[in-house]
Amino acid sequence: MIRNLKKIIFSLFAVLQIVTAFSQSIDINNQALNTFLKAENAFTNKDYPLAFSLYNEVLEFDSLFDPAMFQLARVHLVKNQADKALIWTENAYKLDQTNTMYALLLVDLYKHFQKFEKAIEVYQSLLIEDKTNADYLEDLTQLYTITRNTDAAIETYNQLENQEGITERISFLKRDLYLNSDRFDNAIGEMIKLSEKFPDNSQYCNMIAEMYMGNKEQDKAFYFYQKVLNLNPSDPYIRITLADYYQQKGDVNLAFENLEKGYANPNLDLETKIQLLMGLFELKDIPEARIRNESLKLANTMAKVHADKPGSHAIYADLLYRDSLYTEAANEYKEVIKLDSSRYVVWEQLLFSLNNGTQNKEITLYSQRAINLFPKEPIPYLFNAVGQLLVDSVQLAVNSLEKGLPFVNNTQLSEQFYMFLGDAYYQNKQSEKAFKAYDKCLEINPSNTFVLNNYAYYLALKKENLDKAKTMAFTAISLDPGPTNQDTYGWVLYQLGEYDESFKYITMAIEGEKNPSADVLDHYGDVYFRLGEEKKARKYWKKAQKSGLDTEEFKHKLSNGL
Repeated sequence: MIRNLKKIIFSLFAVLQIVTAFSQSIDINNQALNTFLKAENAFTNKDYPLAFSLYNEVLEFDSLFDPAMFQLARVHLVKNQADKALIWTENAYKLDQTNTMYALLLVDLYKHFQKFEKAIEVYQSLLIEDKTNADYLEDLTQLYTITRNTDAAIETYNQLENQEGITERISFLKRDLYLNSDRFDNAIGEMIKLSEKFPDNSQYCNMIAEMYMGNKEQDKAFYFYQKVLNLNPSDPYIRITLADYYQQKGDVNLAFENLEKGYANPNLDLETKIQLLMGLFELKDIPEARIRNESLKLANTMAKVHADKPGSHAIYADLLYRDSLYTEAANEYKEVIKLDSSRYVVWEQLLFSLNNGTQNKEITLYSQRAINLFPKEPIPYLFNAVGQLLVDSVQLAVNSLEKGLPFVNNTQLSEQFYMFLGDAYYQNKQSEKAFKAYDKCLEINPSNTFVLNNYAYYLALKKENLDKAKTMAFTAISLDPGPTNQDTYGWVLYQLGEYDESFKYITMAIEGEKNPSADVLDHYGDVYFRLGEEKKARKYWKKAQKSGLDTEEFKHKLSNGL
């Protein structure tokens, strides 16, 4: 059934009015009239087959009985036969073009079949007798717009405007028609006329300014921006639009000054501020360093103004983290979880911030809270273990790593877990488990220099698997020839009795550090001793002692030598 069918199908009373009017103008055939009334009764009772038959019988008695034609059209509409309805409606309308019901049904059918020009003709006929009918004029403007007859549409809107006065709706419609036909001056004229009609409405001034900006008439735009400021100084968007204006003019300082004022306005919603903040990073004509600095200031203002919104703190925290301001970032992430603790990703970022900021005690505290909330997420277990290791709670570190390991679902994270497990097990005097964990780590990443170094060093201390230790230590210095790795390789060589080579690498380690550790100084003393230079050996042992080495074994060596 065509659109607006309910509007099209009229009541029996209305149809009887048609018949009455018909009977006043001609000498009606009584048989046709009686049959028509029976047909109407059938139609009212929804007996459409009978109604259809009777309406056709009416036309057999009187072929010019246009109410029957109109009703046949209605029957066809009920049966979803719009094409046949159109034929009967056209026939009825030809016989009585003054009948508005015929005309309006015909218009709807023409629109249904996209015969818009014919629909326009019908409306034009209706308006001859009813020039001020707003419904006709309104529908006609739509038809003119569809058929791209812009001038006729605008003229029809002018007729409506003369009747209703200047209104936002009609002004906007006319503005759009002018813009779509590349008549900017006419479009802006409509908006200025609307603004003058309602001089206290700052929104219209804002729209005019935006139109001028889009047309690259910046000075004219600025005049209307100033009007907005005068009318409504607390307008939440005026500072943002002024920022855009100054940015296009190339005055970056004033652009950011207005942007800052906009962000300080609590009436400007948080979502808009976040979108604008992200858009800053797409600007190509402002140096990146300036963008980074200003974005941080704006985010700070946003977090203060919208202190009760977790999103404001999250954005600010992300930007602080980006600039390696880890302690400040951690503080903002804490604000987020105070307001909303349900987002795991925020907890994770907080843990990374605390770790990078070396806030050891807090890592343990917040990682445990994260574990309680998200027990199947592996990373909080890893951070908890790191925190426990930093405060020498080795067994607690082992517990966290063992509990978290089953939830790990990627190789990179598995590598981290096994690496820390190896260290934790070794510190917990479980060297066999430590070495198995290191082996699993190196299966994942044979180039993990941290594990290669530690594994080799611990084997050297235990004087076990020294050939394997030598291979791992050499691989470590090949990948990362730093002092720690050089010392380890030298110490493995020492345990193998290769003192000359050992001396070479431990010397590199000593020379590579401003303040060598007690262990490295001790190793240097040992290798000097094996090379027959006891005086130099004792010199470095004493340095090791001053650096804190004070075990019983070391004291015995200091007194008696090796």
